Amino acid sequence: MAAAVRTLREAGIVIRLQEHSNSLIDVGDVPLSEIRKDSGPKNLANFDQFLQDTEGVQSAINGANAEGLIFGLGGECSICVGTLAGLKNRIRGELGIVWIDAHGDFNTPETTPSGYIGGMCLAMACGRGPKLNQIIREGDHLLSEENIVHLGGRSLDPAESESMSSSPMKTYPASALRKEGIASTADLVVRSLADRCDWIVCHLDVDSIDPKIMPAVNFPAQGGLSLEDITAVIAAVERTGKMKLFELAGYNPDIDSNRTCAKRLVTLVSGLFAG
Repeated sequence: MAAAVRTLREAGIVIRLQEHSNSLIDVGDVPLSEIRKDSGPKNLANFDQFLQDTEGVQSAINGANAEGLIFGLGGECSICVGTLAGLKNRIRGELGIVWIDAHGDFNTPETTPSGYIGGMCLAMACGRGPKLNQIIREGDHLLSEENIVHLGGRSLDPAESESMSSSPMKTYPASALRKEGIASTADLVVRSLADRCDWIVCHLDVDSIDPKIMPAVNFPAQGGLSLEDITAVIAAVERTGKMKLFELAGYNPDIDSNRTCAKRLVTLVSGLFAG
């Protein structure tokens, strides 16, 4: 996923977005660590690099224009800790998040089967897991769990699933969304979130999309959402008028040799923000 940003840039994602918004400013890329071999404890790999890189993401957000919509493009989902930390420094009021992902990303070092930080980042933003004192004041957290709407999940680790079930977050697995109707369910739950939150972040991991459509992901899970489903969810968030950040993560160009998935993502994103 390290090459995701460069590949999507080469596929024209910024140019297509700028076609729909003359005010879009490209603040460039955030330099990140090159990790060739895992370090640190097995249940929390590469944590020192994560902290360092998260500060870089936070600094980039601090320098962005918070008046309009910020578009964040990442490799993996742990970008969220830096983006949320940067915005929380600048925007007052209650934060809500719509997290669209096949996975929970709600593990901690005690529950993770892999030690992969990308599978813990949503929990970290809520103050679970290791302390992030370099990024967040001690005893504080970026996100209240009752202000999370998790959509599209279908591949949760057992202990992670228990943590999410006992949390006040709202979860709507892909199967439930299809059964209840994507557009109507998304509209209902997002409006409820907007009623109690002052601003909203929308996070899209592209593995939420069915692998028949989006195979270029590290952790594919069958039974995912369609591109039309994703469009309906994000349109519901847009209609609230409270979305301050949209971020895209999870694409792996190494398994997208003909760049079909990259082109689909560019078309999806440019269509989302055509208005």
